Amino acid sequence: MTTQRIQLLLLALLLVACAGTSAATLEDQRRDYQAARKLLNAGKTEAFLKLAQGLEDYVLYPYLQYSFLQRRLSKVAASEMQSFFARYEDFPKAGELRARWLKQLARNRQWQDYYDNYTPQEDLVLQCNFLLARINTGHQAMLLEDIRSVWLSGSSLPPDCNPVFAYLYKSEFMTSELAWERFRLAMDKNNPGLARHVARYLNKDHKQWADLWLKVYGNPAGQTGDPHLEDTVISREILAHAIRKLARQNLNVAIRNWESILQRYSYAPGERTAVDRLLGASAARKKHAKTVDLLERVENYHVDEEILHWRIVTSLRDGNWQRLRRWTEGVPRDENLKYRWMYWHGRALEQTGAPDKAAQIYGAIAAKRDYYGFLAADRLGIPYNMEHEPLPDNPAEKQKIAALPGIQRAQELVAIGEKSLARREWNHALDRMTSYQQKLAAALASDWGWYGEAILTMGHAHLYNDLEVRFPIPYRSLLDEYAHKRQLDQGWMFALVRSESAFIEDARSPAGALGLMQVMPNTGKLTARQIGIRNFRAEHLLSAEKNVPIGSAYLKQMLDRFDGNMVLATAAYNAGPGRVRDWLPKQDCMDPDVWAELIPFTETRKYVRRVMFYASIYDWRLQRAVVTLHQRMPVIAARSSKQKLVAQLSCGGMQVSYN
Repeated sequence: MTTQRIQLLLLALLLVACAGTSAATLEDQRRDYQAARKLLNAGKTEAFLKLAQGLEDYVLYPYLQYSFLQRRLSKVAASEMQSFFARYEDFPKAGELRARWLKQLARNRQWQDYYDNYTPQEDLVLQCNFLLARINTGHQAMLLEDIRSVWLSGSSLPPDCNPVFAYLYKSEFMTSELAWERFRLAMDKNNPGLARHVARYLNKDHKQWADLWLKVYGNPAGQTGDPHLEDTVISREILAHAIRKLARQNLNVAIRNWESILQRYSYAPGERTAVDRLLGASAARKKHAKTVDLLERVENYHVDEEILHWRIVTSLRDGNWQRLRRWTEGVPRDENLKYRWMYWHGRALEQTGAPDKAAQIYGAIAAKRDYYGFLAADRLGIPYNMEHEPLPDNPAEKQKIAALPGIQRAQELVAIGEKSLARREWNHALDRMTSYQQKLAAALASDWGWYGEAILTMGHAHLYNDLEVRFPIPYRSLLDEYAHKRQLDQGWMFALVRSESAFIEDARSPAGALGLMQVMPNTGKLTARQIGIRNFRAEHLLSAEKNVPIGSAYLKQMLDRFDGNMVLATAAYNAGPGRVRDWLPKQDCMDPDVWAELIPFTETRKYVRRVMFYASIYDWRLQRAVVTLHQRMPVIAARSSKQKLVAQLSCGGMQVSYN
């Protein structure tokens, strides 16, 4: 088919689309849409265009246009592309199409078209090509400033940028100070190759420092052991950077050399924070003898999530509540650390003979709907505060959200089974909404039964108080049936499904887990055989009716293996029973909040906190008596001294056996 004929057909399509006339039913449109896609994939362009003529008012028509245009980018006229972008500026794949087209324009050196049709891009090649288009079309305003902004990177940049950077190198903007700034960025990124390349633009003074830095970087152990550098800002930066590299190679030497450096160089607190945090966390991870001293060096003001974690873990490992009390005094700089910080300060106060002060600390967080808030409420013996706050109910505004093209496309994609594309449409539409519109969108998704999208929308908008939307109860009859059949705690089971998949039936994890309860195929196959399900296939796990019987059976196995201990069973469901057995205390019993805090896997530690916390919320949602975390989290018994799966210990007057 000739280009002229294609353009005439496209014009006809546009005229029909503008008229908005179609006698086809929705089912006819769905059938023709699928047929048109097949024709296009088969290369039958003329037949495709004829069939597409009747689909201009079908909500998914942009996908047909997108597919057609992206197959002929080398021949497409700029006016066709501009028409598409103008009409479907809210279409999520429009950005991909524009990026591909811009690359084609650059290959063809069509710089004016490139300049006219460029929009801000994350791709560095596209950014550099835009700068090149500005050079070639004479748009010089702020050009060198923009080139400099791209060039100032600690990472190596694409060769496509070299012609643009050549323009910078010839300008008065290219100074030794600018080159030194990029040299430092490159070294901070541990990119000595780039740093050496940049060093050619340094003057004599900067070049001396650069050569020294590269020398120290190449042999951090030897060069930081007994440095003979003047105590300056640059030399302190070089030594601190070298210690950070050395810490990853030889922690013992890094600690020793850093202690020597601190005695000879006058580091300001801010200059040494990054090194102190790295050494402290690395030492704690390896249970190094210097751990406590290193963690002590980090000022409370500079404590981040990782240092707080290791301070708590180190103190709990040692049973040193006095140290934990000191380390958690005051209020953290990061608001996100507040509840964890304060709860463990309260526990430390309680353990060091200050119960009244502990009660005050618990009281400050016990009314918060949070894992640590609930634990604090348990310490005080008071009921949980769910802090439920419904989203606004505005039917007229919700209808406006529902009428948005992207939301309509998402609905239709769900209807034809394209759930992944539907989620992309939904998320793309969210990015274009105000905060208030996002609230309405979350309520709308909940109304439609799009529970996963409703949950994710709430998180996207940082809306946490409508518990009916955030903690829905879909598949209730199915989950109730198997909670009863497997003798599982109902709130706990809902909480686990909510944590695993957000009730997205066809959820797939990067690790390969599938479905509502995120069952791994091999685990599903073995469990299916054990409960008498024949002809198992992995894709069965994408069906709720087949996933829940298998997932609940495996959860029951974990619960039985750990003698009904929900905390251990939850951890085992996430990390495997073998690991959980290895994490059990070697002797004596352990408080469950302490054990959960000591879980070495970050993902599993957060997972256990989330599931146990959500279980109480689901009790409230299911209109049951709220079971407290204290009730669901029994004491943790030790494993046997022979490292077997059976431990017979008396914990709180109970005989516990892990089979």
